[in-house]
Amino acid sequence: VQDPSGNRIAQWQEVSPRQGIVDLSFPLAAEPALGNYVIEVERKVQVFSVEEYVLPKFEVTIHLPDALLETDKKLPIKICGRYTYGKPVQGKVQASLCQSFNYVMYRLFEVPEREPCIVISGQTEKNGCFSTEAMLDVFKVAEYMDDLHLQVQASLVEDGTGLEQRNTRSCKILRDSLIITFENTNEIYKPGIPYTGTMVLKGADGAVVPGKELLLIVNHEGEEMTQTLLTDSLGRAFFELETSGWNGRVTLNVGVSALTPRLSLCCFLHCSFFSASKSFLQIHRVEKELPCEQPQQLLVDYIFTKEALKTQLASLDVVFLVLAKGNIASVLRKELPAEAGVRGSFSLELPISLELAPMAKVLGYVVLPSGEMVADSIKLNVAKCLPNKVKVTFSEDRALPGSEVQLQLEAVPGSLCAIRAVDRSVLLMKPEAELNKEAVYKLLPEFDYPGSIQDPPPCFPYPWIYFDIPYVPMLQRRSLRYSRRHLLPYPLPNIQMDTSKLFQNAALKLFTNAKTRDACKEPPAPPAMPGLPGPSANMQPTRARLGEDSVPVLMSPYIKVDAAPEESPVPRTYFPETWLWDLVPVGEEGSTEVTVTVPDTITEWKAGMFCTAPQGLGLASPTTLTAFKPFFVELALPYSVVRKEAFTLVATVFNYLRQCLKVSGAGEEALGLGVSGGASGAMAMVWQVRVTLEESSELKVSAIKDEEYGGCICADEAKTFRWGVRATSLGEVNVTVSTEALESKESCGNEVPVVPAQGRVDTVIKPLLVQPGGILVEKAHNSLLCQEAAEEISLDVPANILEGSQRAHVTVMGDIMGNALQNLDHLLAMPYGCGEQNMVHFAPNIYIQQYLEKSNQLRPDIRAKAQGFLQSGYQRELLYKHDDGSYSAFGKSDDSGNTWLTAFVLKSFGQARAYVAIDERHITDALRWLQEQQREDGCFRNVGKLFNNALQGGISNDLSLSAYVSAAMLELGLPATDPKVSLALQCLEASPTDDLYTQGLLAYVFGLAGRGDQQRARLQSLAQHSVSADGQLYWQRKVKAEPSSQIKWAEAMPAEVEMTSYVLLAYLTQPEVSSDDLQTASQIVRWLIRQQNPYGGFASTQDTVVALQALAKYAALTYSSNGDFTVTVTSPAGTKQDFVLQKSNRLVLQKAA
Repeated sequence: VQDPSGNRIAQWQEVSPRQGIVDLSFPLAAEPALGNYVIEVERKVQVFSVEEYVLPKFEVTIHLPDALLETDKKLPIKICGRYTYGKPVQGKVQASLCQSFNYVMYRLFEVPEREPCIVISGQTEKNGCFSTEAMLDVFKVAEYMDDLHLQVQASLVEDGTGLEQRNTRSCKILRDSLIITFENTNEIYKPGIPYTGTMVLKGADGAVVPGKELLLIVNHEGEEMTQTLLTDSLGRAFFELETSGWNGRVTLNVGVSALTPRLSLCCFLHCSFFSASKSFLQIHRVEKELPCEQPQQLLVDYIFTKEALKTQLASLDVVFLVLAKGNIASVLRKELPAEAGVRGSFSLELPISLELAPMAKVLGYVVLPSGEMVADSIKLNVAKCLPNKVKVTFSEDRALPGSEVQLQLEAVPGSLCAIRAVDRSVLLMKPEAELNKEAVYKLLPEFDYPGSIQDPPPCFPYPWIYFDIPYVPMLQRRSLRYSRRHLLPYPLPNIQMDTSKLFQNAALKLFTNAKTRDACKEPPAPPAMPGLPGPSANMQPTRARLGEDSVPVLMSPYIKVDAAPEESPVPRTYFPETWLWDLVPVGEEGSTEVTVTVPDTITEWKAGMFCTAPQGLGLASPTTLTAFKPFFVELALPYSVVRKEAFTLVATVFNYLRQCLKVSGAGEEALGLGVSGGASGAMAMVWQVRVTLEESSELKVSAIKDEEYGGCICADEAKTFRWGVRATSLGEVNVTVSTEALESKESCGNEVPVVPAQGRVDTVIKPLLVQPGGILVEKAHNSLLCQEAAEEISLDVPANILEGSQRAHVTVMGDIMGNALQNLDHLLAMPYGCGEQNMVHFAPNIYIQQYLEKSNQLRPDIRAKAQGFLQSGYQRELLYKHDDGSYSAFGKSDDSGNTWLTAFVLKSFGQARAYVAIDERHITDALRWLQEQQREDGCFRNVGKLFNNALQGGISNDLSLSAYVSAAMLELGLPATDPKVSLALQCLEASPTDDLYTQGLLAYVFGLAGRGDQQRARLQSLAQHSVSADGQLYWQRKVKAEPSSQIKWAEAMPAEVEMTSYVLLAYLTQPEVSSDDLQTASQIVRWLIRQQNPYGGFASTQDTVVALQALAKYAALTYSSNGDFTVTVTSPAGTKQDFVLQKSNRLVLQKAA
């Protein structure tokens, strides 16, 4: 599991599934990182998000017609709100109705400035819906000729609380009032076999149109034949056409005879199937979805000419290949006896098994005595079935919060079932998270037929060419110009289907000496200018219909409860988002019952289940349980509040009883606000209600001025109460609100108050997160612990800290480079928009990969991550290259390149060659430019400027710059004997300096050049100026007195980190690193580790790069894979936490707060 920063925060290895199911969990921190977390299992990735949110209490639905005609003047609109438990929402509706279009043709050759819109507003009625009719005069529908929609964007604001939910829906605008589609038809005809099909006539609203005459016009070689057909009660008209005289292309046009002039509503193009002997095999189409485990009868027609059969009177073997999921699932055969004749039909029973889902293809073929193969194929849509039949139901549809219900499970005996039940509010936020059969089938690989392995077409007629066509002004929302020259093919010739193409389309390789296609012919000459093809019947729009069934059904206004002495009411405190998440075996009987307690949330719970068994996977249809009570109080709490800042707390009392409640002020009490009331209306029972918000030491409560605490709450209504609240402590505090029905003399009218025997009290206790104000400041204290070591850490905090806001956590990793590895893209809290800052995301990837390679820890996923950063950083850095090969902060926007940055890029690109492709030209260009900056004495000129001089660390003069460039050339791989390098080393040797930074850099350069004497002399000089404290060793330029008020967090200056890192590199680049050198290096590493920020980087660019390079070199030199360790962290309060470190989890970030 990785957090949004890429930290691996949990891992499980060698996990043994239980019947194919692994059930794992890990706790989120109290203040987790927000964003997307990644779960990776065997290179399969699943993402989930951690967010700050408040679950929606209700959803908004928009009801529109499926389609409108362009002649319609009004659009009926209905906007409804429903709580998750099914009751209507009272609130204000605000909606906009806009005309939207994509690529359109505008008849007036003008582009509208913006999409026309009208605003609609209103109040929901008792049923939670707002209905209206919008006039369409403002929309110029007739002026558009392409895809048009009217879009409604609606929001509903709940009365009292101000909570808002939104939704959007569109309605298509049609030009034709009737739509005709073909069903059960084939795009290919076979002469001699009747061509059959069904036409379906529907209105613009999607309803079928019965009793209407349709004109079917068959156009063949310029001749028309007309049939008149009458639609049945389902709007269908069946037709059968004789094809014996057909040849070439045939066009079917359909019109409605009642329309004058006769209007063609759709057309269908057909081409013939090639057979040299005019022999054919045809399988009847099956349009419906086929259920699993039920055999399907396939009807097959055939016609074999005497030429194909010759004089042989032998039986024919017809073979049917059933293909699914890229395999031949089964082979069926049908023997036609010799006396079957030259023409006939037969049926074939096809078993429909799970292996065929979701789509299968049946290809039938027969080889005739003449040597010709004839064939046909059809596609079958199979229901998405699973082998394990699974069912889950609740014993009741509705239940009171806190009551017990039975969860009934059924599956194949021996199944292990995974159950989950979540609040419907969660699914309103992310409905795509639901598990269903479609999601399961999407996990299967796609079985396509790549073009790279398809056979090339045997004949390639009619190439695509350019030619001029009349210009048609196509306009979008903005003015777009289109070229008058368009890429169009020749008009479609009389393309024929043949047996070889059937096998090709079925992803089958055919090896045969039978004749399967026609011989190639010369393509015809280019014809005259064609017209544009008309619309195809297959291109009718797909429309989803939202019917009345989609409106949530209102529940009964009350739950019947037997009268009994009421026990002391239990407050509602349990409000989970996920209620059930369990593994339950069903046993050998294949069924079981689980008793569960309904949570306290008033909502609908949606439960699902999948089961595994040796027979396979099973997935149950979702089931629901509504937790509801007729009289309750609901709190509308924000996600969090700021301590000591006043906010308004809102509570709403809902009454779904059959009595009205009258609420009247009963005074302000010390612990909150008591409110009482009764009801009015003839024959209505009346009772009084008191609502109380409890005050505590954590919450200060006050009444809101001018807030009215009176009025009636009648059946299916609600009333909202508000208090001013101020939180006084941090963390989670409980907010308690109670509502109670009390006996009272008061009444609405002359009715006598009645107190219900059950459910007269409801108390809600919900947590509220209280956060501190101010600015969040994060500091890190790092320690390097060796075996049998201990360290005491004191965490001082600033004097101006907000009381109680301090918090701390401990993270432990078993590898020095682990923190930097997990945060390669977050090493610095700074932007990387220029050439300098970009390199901090580039260079560390090289050193970390070098270390992981040497320690045999470089896994493919880490390699891919690091290489991805290298590739992107490489591409970005090239944006800052000058034509002369140099680099600067803003590239060609600067007057010239910069010596330091060019050297930095040079050595980084050179070392990155081992991991990603780097163009050698960029390396040679940068090297040539640097060599051109070399003076006669061997040192280098400082050319150009940096956007931020601090990024070059301690390089402040020509000597330190020359040492840096020399180091870059040596790290690139140039030998010390190279003329340019040798001249630079002479300059460095001849230039004395007492600057500690330059001495550290020179010691490293001489080590790279193999000049041990000069290196040892520099190290001895540096040792005299080192600072040693608490087993740590470092170097600093000037000792500055630290103000007493400054917090003693470890934050050294970047130049100090950099110079200390160069000294460490110098110790580690000696020809032989002695034990004393390693001891000194370990003291330096202890100090460097303390200077790291929480992400494994340091304060600036250059110190981060050099320090990580030095740490990686030290880690590779001292790496050991042996031993398990336990790190124990204790606090003065007695808290104790153990972290176990092993080879398998050394790169896992373990964390405890």
